[in-house]
Amino acid sequence: MRLSKMCVPSSRSSDVDPVSEDRIPTRKPSWRIMTAIAMTAGLAACSSDKSENLGQIGAVSGFLGGVVADEPRAVRVARDVLSAGGTAADAAVALYATMTVTKSSVAGIGGGGVCVVHMRSAKKVEVLDFWPRSGTRTAADQTATTIPAVPRGLYALSARYGRLNWAQLLSAAEQYARLGVPVSRSMVVDIDANRDRIEASPMLREVFMPGGNTLHVGDRIRSVNLGALLTSLRVKGPGEFYNGALGAQIAKAVENAGGTLTADDMRSYKPEWKSATEVKVGNETLYLAYPPRSSSGRSVIDQGTELGAILNRYLADIDAGDNAAQTNSGRSGFVVLDRAANAVVCTTTMNKPFGAALGADSFGLNLAAGDAAHAQTPLIGPALMVNPFVWEYYYGIAGTATPAGATKQIATLAEDLIGNGAAANISMNSDGNSSVNIVRCLGGVPPHPETCQFVADPVGGGMAGTQ
Repeated sequence: MRLSKMCVPSSRSSDVDPVSEDRIPTRKPSWRIMTAIAMTAGLAACSSDKSENLGQIGAVSGFLGGVVADEPRAVRVARDVLSAGGTAADAAVALYATMTVTKSSVAGIGGGGVCVVHMRSAKKVEVLDFWPRSGTRTAADQTATTIPAVPRGLYALSARYGRLNWAQLLSAAEQYARLGVPVSRSMVVDIDANRDRIEASPMLREVFMPGGNTLHVGDRIRSVNLGALLTSLRVKGPGEFYNGALGAQIAKAVENAGGTLTADDMRSYKPEWKSATEVKVGNETLYLAYPPRSSSGRSVIDQGTELGAILNRYLADIDAGDNAAQTNSGRSGFVVLDRAANAVVCTTTMNKPFGAALGADSFGLNLAAGDAAHAQTPLIGPALMVNPFVWEYYYGIAGTATPAGATKQIATLAEDLIGNGAAANISMNSDGNSSVNIVRCLGGVPPHPETCQFVADPVGGGMAGTQ
């Protein structure tokens, strides 16, 4: 495809090592479900930003990209970041941070995730793995908890591929936590489904059942302690959280609450940048966060394609897994695309809904569950497809990554990218909690943003945010 009409914004080089975290950087599914599809129309061939307005909503004119996620308010925050000239990485950081307040059943400061990241100017796709892992200490009389992975994970994404100031990206989440924010239908569904766990946890009960009252859609959810923690992260970065007195205080509070986190665990944790699993799809390449665990699979998809073969292997993983333990595993997925064809596709996790329901209460910090049955990496993680010759974006998909969600994602990939009834033999028994979110651009971005579809699965209760 011709590149002469591309408009690519200036940005920081991705080859530069991340700055110190103690210093703040400046800078068409085939199944029969209803889908919410927002299509960009009548877009200019190129968009632009006014550099003097960088960081202000409206700085970008023309196509700004879009966001699809399971929580509407977080989508709006991320869309505003794109409008202000932020990259897909900036928007993803702001989105995840907001979800720690508005959708904390599946995304928390004490949780983690994995992202497939495409940065067009760097001509690369890589995986940022900050999946929460258990600490070094185990005890039969303590609740298995994980090391908080989100602060360093998001900071790594911002430092390598961001354009806006780190503090700006956390400001909406901080404000929502401190002052309160209306509860979405998506969050109320999770609260109602996990009422027993919430009632049994004083920390969760205070936030999600204040005064013993059930929250309804539109009621305000508020956590002053979490707001204070977000303030610290916004002002100081994650260095104090992991290496300073704050980290030691958090570890001690978790230990006193019966968890297994230590100060050494906090200091030693680091997210990892990894190579993606690559699968050829015609002239394009599909990049996946994790390879299949199995070497062979059930051949329900045409083996004549490389993609068909690897999807069969993912299906075998589902057959072999402990599906009962992961029926509702406290996960969510989102896709962010910016105007320059940079994309971030992520799966978030607390390992089960509302995580361990234990953490550092005085800091508003709930940790992800650390028991082995729930702490596994996704059966199939987020994926995106680009043309590796001209680095145009075509497709991104992420979901809940439960067994039913993984099957749904595989069926979507098979139908969208292989077609010809490729998904016909895949059985999908939806558990009512499994969703997939998609951004597909059939003509490629750039140069054809008008072909983009932003698809939010209504099962997740989220939305698609474009301009």
